[in-house]
Amino acid sequence: MSGNGMVFRVIFLEEAEADMDAIEEYLSQYYESTVRNFFNKLKEQVFMLEDTPYMCQPYEEDPFFRRMVVGDYLLFYSVDESRNLVPIHRIFHHSRNISRQLLSRRTLE
Repeated sequence: MSGNGMVFRVIFLEEAEADMDAIEEYLSQYYESTVRNFFNKLKEQVFMLEDTPYMCQPYEEDPFFRRMVVGDYLLFYSVDESRNLVPIHRIFHHSRNISRQLLSRRTLE
């Protein structure tokens, strides 16, 4: 896979940004630390994608996407080797009907 020391740039697409806003709003009903803990964990795991973008399994229903588990959430991303990009497409709570929600394949202009 990407063993050549290449560093990828992780970007959050618009839908993923909206998902994060919704997650923050939902989690903030509980404890402030819940929001902070979730986003710290998210940041930590997403940071690893810069060096190891293939660390997560392809999503069974659509192998274009890879699926990362972050606590109770599933993060869907793809790898664009030609541009050294790892676009984050969506972030869903694991209980959601993912295949219905998912996945418009966003191309990056």
